[in-house]
Amino acid sequence: MVLEALRNVLDPEIGRSIVDLNMVRDITVDDGNVTVKIALTVAHCPLAKTLQTDAENAVRKLGDVRSVKVDTTTMTRKELEDLKLKLQSSATPVSSPKNGGKVGPGIERLGRRGIRSIIAIISGKGGVGKSFVTSALASELRRRGYEVGVLDADLTGPSIAKVLGVAGKPHKGPNGGIVPLRTQSGIKVMSINLVLDDPSMPVIWRGPIVNSVIRQLYWDVDWGELHYLLVDLPPGTSDAPLTVFQSLPLDGVVVVSSPQELASMIVSKAVNMAKKMDAPILGLVENMSYLKCPGCSETINIFGEPKGEKLALSLELPFLGGIPLDPSVARLSDQGRIEEYSSSTIAGIVDELRTRAAKQLEQLTQGLPIAWSIEPAR
Repeated sequence: MVLEALRNVLDPEIGRSIVDLNMVRDITVDDGNVTVKIALTVAHCPLAKTLQTDAENAVRKLGDVRSVKVDTTTMTRKELEDLKLKLQSSATPVSSPKNGGKVGPGIERLGRRGIRSIIAIISGKGGVGKSFVTSALASELRRRGYEVGVLDADLTGPSIAKVLGVAGKPHKGPNGGIVPLRTQSGIKVMSINLVLDDPSMPVIWRGPIVNSVIRQLYWDVDWGELHYLLVDLPPGTSDAPLTVFQSLPLDGVVVVSSPQELASMIVSKAVNMAKKMDAPILGLVENMSYLKCPGCSETINIFGEPKGEKLALSLELPFLGGIPLDPSVARLSDQGRIEEYSSSTIAGIVDELRTRAAKQLEQLTQGLPIAWSIEPAR
């Protein structure tokens, strides 16, 4: 009976039953006291406590159990090789989201629940201000009265919590979900830095763990009713962006670039990744396009001639606008007060997001009673 109960426990890395993965090594039952030994696939796995808790809860549901103890060990190199061969033989090819169903072995698209529109912010290269664009868009949407959430999916370089001025530990709510922290204006925020005991420690995790954590940061969080959830992705085309594209029901993608030739070249990779994953791209925004001289109002091209419009045209994307280099951005970000920043370009991008969301909602609800609206309550 204990073994059958453990069959419902999934490995947080692989997403498969720990029984099917041969991770359960020993079960001892003595007068209602149950001891289980589980072999982890990774030594010092950061999600080991989660796995232990899941196993304990599964056994306790059997009833007549006085105590449950879950010990862990680590698989040998040979056992890991055997497991790898088993997973490869049972894996199914990755399918396009257009075809529905699973998008890879152990990866399923998650639902949206009470979230109206989910927008990912991507870039090919780091340092172009993607997190700033994410927080600025969230702040502008919130100023207009929308319920907004921000998911920081950049696990190795999380900065959303800092620039939005939130700190502390999220807690579990009455429904069992994690309650995200709120900014001063009411934006809901979830970031890995809010969960770590020491935010200054690096996150050194293998790809499967990164995938699992991103899914948990989205699905295990009680976002409530949101008009918009903005997802700040790490730069590049690694496991983390791929997980978001495969797992989350994205309604659109905003691409961020800068005037540098190198940034323009690498952002094309991120755009092509989004296209391959059938994610609708709302358009491209160029950050740090120019500097407006505070004394004479002359336009200074610090990083060369703006290339955003030309780049967007070459990639067959709408050009959403160029954001000027503004010294106040660094100051407000350091102080956790980015919500105070506003610009006409950011406002224009928000207008485009609203237009696209309205069109998608109209398509989804044609002939059906509208249960919710993209417009905020007045």
